[in-house]
Amino acid sequence: MPNYRLLAIDLDRTLLDNNHSISRRNYSALKRCQDRGIYVILASGREAETIDRFSDELEIYDPIIACVGAIIGGEKRNGKREILYHKPIPVGIVDRVMEFTRSLGYCLTVHSPDKILALEQSKYTDIYHNQTGATFTFVDDLYERIRGTQPTKLIIIVEPDMRESVYQQFVDRWGVEANITRTNPEYVELNAKGVDKGIALTELCKILDIPIHQTMAFGDNYSDLPMIELAGGKVLMDNASDEIKAELKSKFNDLIIAPSNEDDGVARVIETILQ
Repeated sequence: MPNYRLLAIDLDRTLLDNNHSISRRNYSALKRCQDRGIYVILASGREAETIDRFSDELEIYDPIIACVGAIIGGEKRNGKREILYHKPIPVGIVDRVMEFTRSLGYCLTVHSPDKILALEQSKYTDIYHNQTGATFTFVDDLYERIRGTQPTKLIIIVEPDMRESVYQQFVDRWGVEANITRTNPEYVELNAKGVDKGIALTELCKILDIPIHQTMAFGDNYSDLPMIELAGGKVLMDNASDEIKAELKSKFNDLIIAPSNEDDGVARVIETILQ
């Protein structure tokens, strides 16, 4: 078994169960990794604040990958993390996305390292809050406030049956100049071009002086694929979609399909590598 020095682990539907909790078995497995000196990197589309709730629960304060790779936060010390890497959206894109979403009535949320802005509370902002625990700042001058700015990411929250068509609209309009991803069933996310969890993992490995082949990545969704494809150990959760499973199986003979997030899949894989 390879000598893994770093595990990069997605949160929602990977480490967390469907109630957004860390199971006792997953908790114990990650603590064993910590005891062995293996970095446990929580890698999520979430903001640093909501990732840190789980870092604090685990009492594991290793660096994190946040906002689908747009931010790398350093080791948490004295309750704080230094931002080691941040790639915001270029000037101009926000204005065009803002006008487009405004004309169609889509819910737009604007994410920066220290806050999340939205126009008003709605069932869509409630979806995000209930899934992540994130808090919003609601501002009635949202469009004026964000014009010309460079936030970390934008999330458009829509009905699940609309998500694919909205995703395609964004790819068609901004896919050349921005990174568009599908995450939760309701989310289309826009980041700067060149932002993904794979690039962030590569940057973090440079910072920590760890070869990429000594990493293992766990995930279930499209936004996790870049880091899974780059890591030495490639772990896809069984609760991933059939399309994602087929895509990765066609590329990698060494792909590991872990039991689902409801069946302690992360722990089961870790237990095999720690034997």
